[in-house]
Amino acid sequence: MSVIQCQKQIPAIREYILFFARFFFFCISVSFISLSSLSGKKSFPARGFAKILTENEAVIRLDSYRSFIGRDLNNTNFHQAYAFRFRLRHMPRRGDEFSRTGILYGLALGHGLSRIDFDSTKSEPHTRNFLLQNGPTPRAWAYSSHSKKTRLLKEEELFNPLITGMNQSPFDLLMPFVFWNAKYVKSGKVAGRPSHLYSFTSPQWVESVRRDLTTIVMALDDNYEAPLRIETFAQSSVAERTFILNSLKKVSDHWIVKSLDYKDRQTRSNTRFEVTAAALELDIDPMLLSAPGLKSRPVVPNEAFLSTR
Repeated sequence: MSVIQCQKQIPAIREYILFFARFFFFCISVSFISLSSLSGKKSFPARGFAKILTENEAVIRLDSYRSFIGRDLNNTNFHQAYAFRFRLRHMPRRGDEFSRTGILYGLALGHGLSRIDFDSTKSEPHTRNFLLQNGPTPRAWAYSSHSKKTRLLKEEELFNPLITGMNQSPFDLLMPFVFWNAKYVKSGKVAGRPSHLYSFTSPQWVESVRRDLTTIVMALDDNYEAPLRIETFAQSSVAERTFILNSLKKVSDHWIVKSLDYKDRQTRSNTRFEVTAAALELDIDPMLLSAPGLKSRPVVPNEAFLSTR
């Protein structure tokens, strides 16, 4: 089902959209936005456009979104955990395509912790697991079955690809920019929906390891406060990276993201994230979403997974 076909059902899928927003810099728009289009133009309300916010209204809306993706890590949730089988398919501009599979786990939608377990392959016989913790100062841990050790990644390592040759890094998945200093830019329409645009400036710790990362722009839906577009800018006025939502899928009584494209402008490559099966309303031991627990894999019965095909 296309995004356009699902727009009328946004209330039903809001929390799942917000989850993937936290996980994958989620955006709905298939177009790019330049920084030049965000400044120097007078915003105006019109039919189908969002009303211009006051300074206080803009702060309240952003704080509401921040509170969702930064829920209390100590909060216990029963029957709210999830597991998504996924495939990452990398499509370079030149060369052969390649893919990796794995499982994404979480204790609840919007919970500040998520876990990614990559499956082994013939060329990569050892499994690799990652624990991601979002927030103003994000952290990530990596476990390798080869070394049998878990280590906390250094700040500069947050920008390294999770899988060599692919586009996503722990930083991309953690979405820490939501907690950076933000500026309300304007209100208008994005992906055909009324929205509010915010610009985020890199903090000192990011500048020290990634001087080229200057600004991130996010558009929040006026009605549902779900991100409609998120783009990363360097020195150019053209976005360096963007995520595109391709499709949604109804699994049981829940809407989840089926396919996401992550495009890099410099390499002109694309890494597609596809959910192949989903298990919802699970109970997962919180210990398994901790650094010591990375060495043990959560057990989810095969019959709990529902295909998204």
